[in-house]
Amino acid sequence: MSVAPSPRRPVTCPSWCALDHGRHPGEDDTVHVSGALMVRRTVLRLCMTYDAGIGAQEGPYVLVGADEFSLHEADALIDALTQLVDRGAEVSPRAGA
Repeated sequence: MSVAPSPRRPVTCPSWCALDHGRHPGEDDTVHVSGALMVRRTVLRLCMTYDAGIGAQEGPYVLVGADEFSLHEADALIDALTQLVDRGAEVSPRAGA
């Protein structure tokens, strides 16, 4: 059984977009935002714009609170955080030990 796409969902809308497009005329259909992930009290999301009229795309970007990271910058941040966690784990007692 196939599900018909929402008539308000633009063809250019990425699969991760959680917005309900078509409620407001104008730029509404060019902005795409993912659902929110929370880390402590910080909201994490993907965001991009795509204007089919001129074929211009900006992003996607990773939003960390009010900060915006390119995918490359977010990947570098993940690597740096992983290094810090690995170093910290060397001196931290293991859970259950």
